[in-house]
Amino acid sequence: MTCSEKDIQDFSLLIRQLLLKYKETRQELREVKKLLAAQEKSVKDMEMLATASMHDYDMLKAARIMEIGDGDLEAARKHVNKLIRDVDRCITLLTEQQDGL
Repeated sequence: MTCSEKDIQDFSLLIRQLLLKYKETRQELREVKKLLAAQEKSVKDMEMLATASMHDYDMLKAARIMEIGDGDLEAARKHVNKLIRDVDRCITLLTEQQDGL
């Protein structure tokens, strides 16, 4: 079995096409790796931003809880006094029911 010049040229052409495709694939791989690194950096930045935002939110929530204005204090005092009156009324009703039995 002899190889003709045509067969050798065809084989040589296929080898060159494969090498070219290999180089293109390696270049695509490099680009994809760069893109992946950029995306990973972006994700880390977003995670840091989310963590900082949650911390800020927690601090604001704690500050709001600690902040009691005069109006809030007076409203709370009125609410507690109303609850005490309701409890006293219930105790009175229960006492009257027991005395009636």
